[in-house]
Amino acid sequence: MSTEDKKQRYDSILRNIASRRPFGGAKPEAERPRLHDRALDLVNAFDALAELTQGEFKHILCYGPKAVRGQAWSGVVVWYHSKGYHGYQTLNLLGVWAHYRDSELRLSMGIRKLSYRAPVYDPGVYRVAIQNNFNIYYDDDGRVPGEEDRLLFRARFDMKKRLSYRQTLVEILQKWRQEIDAG
Repeated sequence: MSTEDKKQRYDSILRNIASRRPFGGAKPEAERPRLHDRALDLVNAFDALAELTQGEFKHILCYGPKAVRGQAWSGVVVWYHSKGYHGYQTLNLLGVWAHYRDSELRLSMGIRKLSYRAPVYDPGVYRVAIQNNFNIYYDDDGRVPGEEDRLLFRARFDMKKRLSYRQTLVEILQKWRQEIDAG
């Protein structure tokens, strides 16, 4: 490493230290929750999907959940793939999304299929990395299901119907579990 490179590295380290907040100082303000996030909280999306990842499945490996966000949407997803060496080739996202469509807040539940996008496949590295994040290998942000995806439910979000949406989510996840268990 040249003297100039060392100097640049040293300056970079000093800038990083200077930009840190002082010990015990005020924490940076968290991003304000959006209406999308509130809708997902009201239907208990995260907890409902988290229950899926706690169980064992005969034919799949299931991970998550993870909160995902876009410019005009928020979602909670779990991801799963078939067991076996070639199971990595297709990953499925099962999720609940709150998004705008025709200037109305909508609630959608669906399954999206993602194809493996990385240039190589290393099973050891993949097995560890996929447990925490899917977009490394599948180059996807977890966006709302489109026309080519499997839509399980879509409705205009109405605060007064939040409990019925919760029940619908539970019923859809029970049906999904039965389909997965059947193989």
